[in-house]
Amino acid sequence: MISRVSGMLKIVVVAAIFGTGDSMDAFLVAMAIPAAALIIFGEGVYVATVKLVARHKGENGGAPQRWAEVSSLFNLSVAGMAAFAAFYWLCAPVIVRLVAPGFTHEKLVQAQTLARCVSPVIILVTIQHVLNGMLHANDHFAIPALKVLLSNVFVVVSIAVLHSELGIASYAVGSVAGELFVCLCSYLMVRRIGARYSFSWAGHSRGVRDSIRLGVPVMAGVGVLQVSNITDRMFASGLPAGSIASLGYGMLLLTVPLSLVRTVVDVGFPSIAGIVHSRAVDRDRQLARAISACVKILVIAVVPAALLLLLWRKPVISLLLQRGNFGAASASATATALLFYSLALAPMVFRYFLTRLSQSFGDSLTPLPANIACTATNIALNFLLIPILGHAAIALSLALSASIGVGLLYIQLRNKIKVLRDCGAEMMGLKVLGAGVLMVAGYLAAERFSHSIVAAGCAALMVYGAGLLAARVVDIRRFFPWRVLAEVP
Repeated sequence: MISRVSGMLKIVVVAAIFGTGDSMDAFLVAMAIPAAALIIFGEGVYVATVKLVARHKGENGGAPQRWAEVSSLFNLSVAGMAAFAAFYWLCAPVIVRLVAPGFTHEKLVQAQTLARCVSPVIILVTIQHVLNGMLHANDHFAIPALKVLLSNVFVVVSIAVLHSELGIASYAVGSVAGELFVCLCSYLMVRRIGARYSFSWAGHSRGVRDSIRLGVPVMAGVGVLQVSNITDRMFASGLPAGSIASLGYGMLLLTVPLSLVRTVVDVGFPSIAGIVHSRAVDRDRQLARAISACVKILVIAVVPAALLLLLWRKPVISLLLQRGNFGAASASATATALLFYSLALAPMVFRYFLTRLSQSFGDSLTPLPANIACTATNIALNFLLIPILGHAAIALSLALSASIGVGLLYIQLRNKIKVLRDCGAEMMGLKVLGAGVLMVAGYLAAERFSHSIVAAGCAALMVYGAGLLAARVVDIRRFFPWRVLAEVP
């Protein structure tokens, strides 16, 4: 929670100082390729690391003994991403021009300079993904959870101290410094769990080969989705100035509840992967219990989060962001983007969960067709809707395409994973949606009589909780979060 508060503080500081001007557009374009590369390769590296460590734990019944294989995976990953970072630094002028064809010459020059400033982030975050995979697989979540807090603090301090001299480049400096500090903290924690680094390149070993074999399809599946993000930037670069920044702020606000809910998946994924690899007699029962608990928590949490984000978008943006260089026009454009982004919260959360579930069973290929369909739909909708809705079409296209993608992925996995068919996810989802409808009705009624969005929000949550209890989605003895979370092994 502290990390999310620091994230909001960063958004407030960035919005007040840089607003939705050309410099913010340039920074977001400069970060587009590094962010996409880190999500693509970082996701694959993280999954490969967790599976490699989990396999050793399952075979040895304790902490992994062959850290040389993990070191090999680390060395191969970092070497590959270091080469990519060097390529991005050298080719930044060409790459930026391709990502933002609608930029003016001045914005292109600024974006190219910023692209070279942020290129070290590619290497640093790759290191973090490997270290986080090692920590998560050994049930250590503190440092990975504090990553956001630490990096946000560095960004805020850097902007506050250096923005008068460096401008938007102070954002890049803070990002690099924050990621470097997080790498150091993660390394020290990994040393404490007994990991030992070696300059090994044992790519021929069975464990490394199996992990890479699993990680490559993960990269392909995530890479297809990142094509959507790059094309979104390309489309937005031809819209009025500030469109990219407005969409960026909307996505940052969406990321706050998204990251909170996804934490449940990050905690549950190593446990599920460990159960899959275990040889326990009651393995299937443990697996069913873990999956059912994760599904229940996600369904219960994501509906009110999405609805409150939608209902409170204007007052939240006005309260948090509308100051300094972030004026009324910026607030209005961001609220429009957030309106449609809020509709994407549930599909994005469940796509993340289903992808992780598939990876737990060693299947990284199943999500790929659904991701391809999602990306194709997103690009087609952008072509159709941007002339009508402007920048809001990009957010709406994301929500619609994510819904289609998660539906296709669920159908695929339901036919492959018996536990998913038997956990009653469909009925649970319908009951929670019903409670969500009651929540909206309660909010509108309470707001009409009280003229207070806070009172209306509290009333809506009470109605939602009552709806969950009436539908027997949760037992009253397990209604509170700490009792529900206890179901996760």
